[in-house]
Amino acid sequence: MKIVFASISAYGHLYPMMPLALACAEAGHDVTVAIGEPFLGRLPLRTVRGVPGGMDLDWVVGETKRRHPDVEGYELSVAMFGDTTADLISATLIPTFQEMRPDLVVYEAMNAGAGVAAGALGIPAAAYAIGMATFAIGMIHTAAVGYHADRWADHDRHAPSDAPLLAAALLDPVPPSMGRYGGATTVPTVPIRPVAFSESTAQVPGWLTAPRTRPRVYLTLGTVAFGAVEVLSRAVAEIAPLDVDLLVAVGPEGDPAALGAVPGNVHVERFVAQADVLPLVDIVVHHGGTGTVLGTFGAGLPQLILPQGADQFHNARRLADIGAGRALLNDEQLPGTIAQAVSEMLAGSSERQVATRLRDEIDALPMPAEIVPELVALAGTSPGHGR
Repeated sequence: MKIVFASISAYGHLYPMMPLALACAEAGHDVTVAIGEPFLGRLPLRTVRGVPGGMDLDWVVGETKRRHPDVEGYELSVAMFGDTTADLISATLIPTFQEMRPDLVVYEAMNAGAGVAAGALGIPAAAYAIGMATFAIGMIHTAAVGYHADRWADHDRHAPSDAPLLAAALLDPVPPSMGRYGGATTVPTVPIRPVAFSESTAQVPGWLTAPRTRPRVYLTLGTVAFGAVEVLSRAVAEIAPLDVDLLVAVGPEGDPAALGAVPGNVHVERFVAQADVLPLVDIVVHHGGTGTVLGTFGAGLPQLILPQGADQFHNARRLADIGAGRALLNDEQLPGTIAQAVSEMLAGSSERQVATRLRDEIDALPMPAEIVPELVALAGTSPGHGR
């Protein structure tokens, strides 16, 4: 069976799907990843261009504001994914899909352009939820149909009029206790265990593998930190005086020098193999991206979220609501608040007990390899069959 996995060119969008893509390849299927820079040609699977060159976050924001000068807030995000990226990505993928003739397209759910391309050509598709706000996925997909119904008409098909998702199934890596924020789907939801993926270039700092002498804190604002150097610096300044070793990851495009001089117990890196780092630390302070939230739960660790953008505010609120961690918005980060939260959670708070329960829930979800037969059934073909 020919399967194309399609993602926007961002670590947090691509990496969650990679274990499933690899599981499909290991099961004998012909797997291709449709992606853009910097991932083209460097993944352990064949890649094709699925994102136009130069379509980075800053460009997309600017182009969306040009197209929709009166929108802001969440409406801007919906227009970014439902119009701008969906327009350019669907235009890129339609000829690729026509040439490749895949049996199934699996795409991360924010990449509505891949759903548009698959739908316009009548290719079965499954969406992989990289966030916990289903209502946002539904809004983006509905918007994409409204903006780009001509894609279906160009191929003598009718655009869907009442489907909240441009897919026949939603792959859901969120443990049951986390729940979702609303926005019920009318397609089957397939639970899947979130499994970490790292490229071979990612490393584990050597000092982390040595016997620990005091607690370890991992601080990251993700691969897209929304320019929040000030927040990162504030967190470093508050945590460093504690009797801990602090690992700081500034992101693959970040500059460690931007933090200035740091104390000897602070270790600054650009990018680390997060899945390998998490079992070696005691608490995680981060931005609230879904991948890091789920990875931290998978390690059974409490977390402090300092949300900066996108769905991070939703994740922070939900995590605090169920008692699995704490959240501090930027205006709540008064002097001493970050240090106090870290100290209390290191001392043995209730958040660690909830995190342990969520770890057990994640462990009970089916592994990616167990989902492959469901994808085969979804495509309506037998294993190994290609068009």
